Amino acid sequence: MKIRPEILLNNNSDFFYNKILVTGSDESFINYMREHIIKFFKNKNYFIDLSENYNRNLAGDLFSNKKVLFVLKEYSSKKEGSENTSLDNQSVLIASPNGKKINTVKNNFSNSKNSLVIDCYPLNRKGKELTLRQYIDKNNIDLSNDIFWYIIENFDNQYVLFIQQLKTLNLLGGRIDSVDIIEKAVFIDNKIDLSKIFFNVLRSNKYLINIFNKNIYSQADFYIFLNSLKSYLEIISSSNSKEGVLLKFPRYLFAERDVFVQIYTQLNKKKIFEIYKNISRVESLVRKNSSLYNVIGLRFLLNTKKIITS
Repeated sequence: MKIRPEILLNNNSDFFYNKILVTGSDESFINYMREHIIKFFKNKNYFIDLSENYNRNLAGDLFSNKKVLFVLKEYSSKKEGSENTSLDNQSVLIASPNGKKINTVKNNFSNSKNSLVIDCYPLNRKGKELTLRQYIDKNNIDLSNDIFWYIIENFDNQYVLFIQQLKTLNLLGGRIDSVDIIEKAVFIDNKIDLSKIFFNVLRSNKYLINIFNKNIYSQADFYIFLNSLKSYLEIISSSNSKEGVLLKFPRYLFAERDVFVQIYTQLNKKKIFEIYKNISRVESLVRKNSSLYNVIGLRFLLNTKKIITS
């Protein structure tokens, strides 16, 4: 069985599995889940073996009255030890980022009814909504609707950092309905990865102007943004279906996948051609008027949004 960790945490689910794999790309989340699961088994009166090696003696007569959880970085279903004692009948927790060896284990665990795979990746929009709603309900935090969606859009996508930011809301007390208070509390300045500006293109013009001005500080910044946009357009223009575009979309941009598909569904050959014409035009204008890169670039971004949404 496979499950997203934020769903597992928000449901306060028990671990009715004797083999648990925690993997993914978000290492801080992997470590968080590792400690969470270890704590769960400790409360169930398990002995926790942190040696990262299978110790056959712990499964013998000495510990026969106390169950053991073996915490490993790797796992093999092959027989271990001189007496061919197998890990198959033991409780095992493996916590490790994605890799060739882990992917093999992941495939085996995913197809087993007795095993659980917990995929730790940056939160997508639905994951952030679920986590935020559960957190404010649990801590009796009163947020205005605008603040709720502001947090979804602007707080970190990494679960551990997201939770740390949410903890600052407890210090504010009462009803929270001011963006300024939120920004000061968690030091948000709307800075994002330049290559991700494109994923905000469907948002309001006011937001786009704000995000562009807070991230594009040089002509080099503008070209990073422009080149990233070209690469995303190439994926879209060379794909004939939603499935095809997802196969070409970079895996490390998992959190932006849904909005990318939304952009893809609104584009057609005519719109893509128009955007490419504008790219050539804006590159020429910036070469001739380098000091105006910000004005030219912002106008281009807003015009790109207009083409996509028209």
